[in-house]
Amino acid sequence: MKRCDVGGQAVIEGVMMRGTNGLATAVRTLKGNIEIKIENNVPITKKYPIINIPFLRGFFVLIDSLKMGMDSLNYSASFFDEGEEPSKFEVWLNNKLGKKSNDIIMALTLMFSIIISIGLFVILPTSIATLFKNIGISNVGLNLIEAIIRIVILLVYMLIISKLDDIYRVLQYHGAEHKTIFCYEAMQDLTVENVKKYPRLHPRCGTNFLFLIMFVSIIVFSFTGWGSFGERLILRLVLIPIVTGITYELIKWLGKNNNSLSKIIAWPGMQLQFLTTKEPDNFQIEVAIAALKCAEGIKDKQKNIGELINLGADILKKNNIDTARLDAELLLGNVIDKERIYLITHREEEISIVNEKEYFKLINKRKDKMPVKYILNECEFMNLNLYVEEGVLIPRGDTEILVEEVLKHIKEDEEKEVCDLCCGSGAIGIALAHFRSNIKVDLIDYYEIPQKVTLLNIEKFNLRNKASFIRSNLLDEIILNEKKYDILVSNPPYIEEAEIEKLMDDVRNYEPHTALSGGKDGLYFYKKIISQSKNVLKENGILAFEIGYNQGEQVKMLMEQFCFKDIKVIKDLASLDRVVIGKLSN
Repeated sequence: MKRCDVGGQAVIEGVMMRGTNGLATAVRTLKGNIEIKIENNVPITKKYPIINIPFLRGFFVLIDSLKMGMDSLNYSASFFDEGEEPSKFEVWLNNKLGKKSNDIIMALTLMFSIIISIGLFVILPTSIATLFKNIGISNVGLNLIEAIIRIVILLVYMLIISKLDDIYRVLQYHGAEHKTIFCYEAMQDLTVENVKKYPRLHPRCGTNFLFLIMFVSIIVFSFTGWGSFGERLILRLVLIPIVTGITYELIKWLGKNNNSLSKIIAWPGMQLQFLTTKEPDNFQIEVAIAALKCAEGIKDKQKNIGELINLGADILKKNNIDTARLDAELLLGNVIDKERIYLITHREEEISIVNEKEYFKLINKRKDKMPVKYILNECEFMNLNLYVEEGVLIPRGDTEILVEEVLKHIKEDEEKEVCDLCCGSGAIGIALAHFRSNIKVDLIDYYEIPQKVTLLNIEKFNLRNKASFIRSNLLDEIILNEKKYDILVSNPPYIEEAEIEKLMDDVRNYEPHTALSGGKDGLYFYKKIISQSKNVLKENGILAFEIGYNQGEQVKMLMEQFCFKDIKVIKDLASLDRVVIGKLSN
């Protein structure tokens, strides 16, 4: 049996659908989520059977539809007006009427819209058509001219508003609504790929209804003659229920028939939909599908691994994430606790709705350029999976060069005292303690989150007997306690302050500024640490830094000024300066 009882409407960044399960309004929020409100909605003709009279019920259905449409618009708008100050009238009305104020505003808005519509499509056309009476045109001709004027006004109005960006997106959602209903009526699975195949022009559209009202009004008004302006205005207002009632029955008939006559009648209104609908994108179709499923009580079919990865990767690609597919795989693997190889070899495995929702929460975080490693709370460094979170710098592969260089100065079973200064996540100190069994490492930072993360990593790798955290402003606490080290290693903030704003979004917006900025020239912390290091290093103690690609000679000169010797500048795999290391002279 053909499905033809589902109807809908586009709203702000969403779609309202009316089906057997109720009225559902789905909205794509600013965060990218789909929020849905479902209401039990009994058609007005079933709620009040007395008005279910053919050729009259259409008027009551129209009023009911207008009210539902305004409610859905108000719901969708609520997601996008946060932070806006209410008008003085809204504040006054809310103080006077409390919870009823919103209903009254909606009622006034609906009344105002009806008045404007009557002015544009009744008063103005009949006033202009009156000018043609003096040249001997018949009453039928005058009514035809009046209808043509209405159509011209409608076309001009639609053409103008379709050029507005916000309205254009509403028209895209209108197209998504039609395509989704077509797919549902064709008994196809409601998937984005299936919905995309269907046309965006639908015979039961409100645009058809508007056009047919004008067509029906020509016939009905032709029987009323052409009296005075006041008589015509009253007759047209009085006959609105009859005109809308006949049009409603005609629309219902068009929705159930696909013969030659129905196609001829629907054709003009269908062409008008080229103005009132636009081709939607995949994300808008997803919203329409969600609304229709909810309205019809259709439970979501579980998606498989392959489908989820494809959907996630598409979202990330649209938001200019270069590693879209890799990130989608990592995020899904995190949710279902599986390795990438498992995802690749089990693409058909279905994922629960709960896990799917959690996955798309993570996808939305990545869409906003949050680094994957912060989302996963994990970063691989020197083959160790460190815990990381916002508030500590994400360890980079470049820093492994610093660790490897320091390891060259520590024999496998040698006992040494090591300090990892500005430790952040503890990556350098943890790696050194892990790869050398007899060393003791103090990890130093000034902030709470690095302290928390470093202690978690010490526990994670069972290094409590070899590694300790000290909270200190650089080496102040160490100097105060007169402690000495064989090796001082540091990856301090070294980016020039003016360069911070030029960094990629995921670095600039998420990684801690305190771990990035090295002051105006990028050398602030090198100067401080080199100056303090002579008080904490043992004789021939080693000082090793990670540096920026253009800072090798500058840091080397600073170390020479404080009596360091055997200073080497070591390059990374890209042949850029990456590490400076030297020994404190006697």
